[in-house]
Amino acid sequence: MSFQKILAGLATLLLVGALGWVGLHASDHDDGETDLKSRSLNLTDLYVFRENDQDTGSAAGNLVFVMGTNPRSVARQQYYFSSNARYEFHLTQQTANTASVTGKDDVTLRFEFSAPDSTGKQAMTVTALRNGSTVSASTAAGGGPILTTPLSGAAAPVTNSVTLGAATVKVFAGLREDPFFFDVEQYFRIRADWRAAFPASGTVGPRNANTAVDFAKGYNVNAIVASVPVSFLANGTGATTFDVWETISIPQ
Repeated sequence: MSFQKILAGLATLLLVGALGWVGLHASDHDDGETDLKSRSLNLTDLYVFRENDQDTGSAAGNLVFVMGTNPRSVARQQYYFSSNARYEFHLTQQTANTASVTGKDDVTLRFEFSAPDSTGKQAMTVTALRNGSTVSASTAAGGGPILTTPLSGAAAPVTNSVTLGAATVKVFAGLREDPFFFDVEQYFRIRADWRAAFPASGTVGPRNANTAVDFAKGYNVNAIVASVPVSFLANGTGATTFDVWETISIPQ
């Protein structure tokens, strides 16, 4: 079955050195729903960071990838990942953070979901495509399916340990509060003021952190979070830096 990529998230030039960005024909943070694109196929943000930079108790050598989907999900409402789509992180292997961006898809981390069961859980298949080779898993390291975390019930978040080749990848998928901060009210005030003042600069600027109003506060996203060893991503190439972007694709 061939797949048509219909969405692409903001590409982030990552790590392990410095951060930058690259523009693509993109689903920029929440660009709405259409007759052809449901909410579950709508991307929000991409985050990539070294795990031990955020959690000093974790071992060095892992990158954490976070994909936000299904924006503006209201609280206490269950939303699901599409069972007809591929959710993917794409990486270009680089040996320096000054290397030219090529958009070459050296590594793809793919997540596919079943329909939800009676408890609201969805089973996942996790696939890594690296430099022409493919490894996939649909069971967790200890046995049993790789599962999402449902909204209902008092169960703790499901963090799956998944064996891909010789590597162990940790995966979470489920609802989380949208981490994106955007003072949309002030944004439109700034835009109107600067348009009126053009070509001179406007006088209205951002509000400070104490008075800014976060539009995304209280909204959830369906998040996919994966902690992956850098050595697995480098795959013997000596890569120390990765250009990263995200997509959601559906069958063509």
